[in-house]
Amino acid sequence: MAKILIIDDDGIVRDALSVFLVRAGHEVFTAADGANGVQVFKNCTPDLVVLDRDLPLLSGSGVFDNIRAISKTTPIIILTGFSASEEADAYLRCGAAAFLSKGDGLSPVLAWIDRLLGVPLKKDGAPAVTEAPALKPAPEAAAGPAGGLVLIADDDAELRKVLRRCLAALACEIIEAENGVEALALARARKPDIVLLDIEMPGRNGVEVLKELAPEMTGTGFMMITGNEDEELARQCLELGAFDYISKPVSLDTLGEIIKARLLLQR
Repeated sequence: MAKILIIDDDGIVRDALSVFLVRAGHEVFTAADGANGVQVFKNCTPDLVVLDRDLPLLSGSGVFDNIRAISKTTPIIILTGFSASEEADAYLRCGAAAFLSKGDGLSPVLAWIDRLLGVPLKKDGAPAVTEAPALKPAPEAAAGPAGGLVLIADDDAELRKVLRRCLAALACEIIEAENGVEALALARARKPDIVLLDIEMPGRNGVEVLKELAPEMTGTGFMMITGNEDEELARQCLELGAFDYISKPVSLDTLGEIIKARLLLQR
């Protein structure tokens, strides 16, 4: 079918869209920030881009301008958590295919993707898409437990303690490693659902661990934990098989939402 690039720093949005688009037969590429999004666009030359308006490192408008400098014709759908009519008009005047609110859920995004890719329409003229859930989990779903086995690999004992409490509140079973060698052994022995990998660890660093484990543990989700100075390296880890990364100091609310969404997708 088509190659579609999703550029959004919200892991839930990226994963949810990816699931439905892959099921529809599309090849999906993702990026968690603006700078990496531009690089992925250059590398994969997608047929369509779904672009978050508010991104780290390079804003959505900056990404838009960079993509338009490379391609004048690739359709770009803008997603936003909040919007003003004048902002929508500005994007549309500059050539955006659509300007959509995340608050309206996933269905309008999928409908516009179908429309832009020329999917046959229903009798009423609307794209023939399957109804999809909201981009954000419903409150009762967000409050529920996640479950699953999570390996925390980090040499910082205090951070492991904080992460352990956070994940225990999600009903996760937790195992821990304080260096890369232990992480390799534990991951292979226990086959966790999620591995949280600190990039800087003694023995073997997180990147080395990811390179070894990602090809052999395709059912496991790998998420990198990074300091600010490691963010470029963390973005490179996405190409090596990590599904996301989170920067220190870790936002426990953000981490919890990402883990819950990922476990849901892996079931």
